[in-house]
Amino acid sequence: MPTDFSYEHVFRAPSTATILNAYFDPDHLATQDKLAELGDRTVTESHDDGELRRCTWRVTSLKPLPVFVRPFVKGGRLSYFEAMSWRRKDDAVDLTVTPDILNGRVQISAVYQLKKIGENQIHRRYAGTVTVNITLLSGKIERGIVAEFEKSMPMMAQCTQGWLDKHGAA
Repeated sequence: MPTDFSYEHVFRAPSTATILNAYFDPDHLATQDKLAELGDRTVTESHDDGELRRCTWRVTSLKPLPVFVRPFVKGGRLSYFEAMSWRRKDDAVDLTVTPDILNGRVQISAVYQLKKIGENQIHRRYAGTVTVNITLLSGKIERGIVAEFEKSMPMMAQCTQGWLDKHGAA
């Protein structure tokens, strides 16, 4: 049974597009990746037709995996595909993360929904579902992934705000 998650944050930025552009900016991604202990981010697909901006990256985690997950991962390092599609007219990004293990039986699907709520204030709702299809371990792995989100969301929002402030976006 999938495990849902939802996080909300208010950024200081002049527009929703400012934040959404940051999610595709290589420097912003590198800043977040360093904090999240990710490496080897490689673009595998990129497309922008003005209405939809889509990019897919292959990313490798530098963190050690939990003991109960290691038998499922070759080489002990988790790689995954991260696909983001920015629907400009909706001020939203659809996100899918698929670890490169178990033929797609682990997946994170989410939406970043942004809304201007005041002068220089952008509300972001990040909500989605973690789905793991591994007999007897699904719930434990899903809860473990969501627990990691719980720990990392405040520092990632702070990282994004710091990057926006540094680059004059606020």
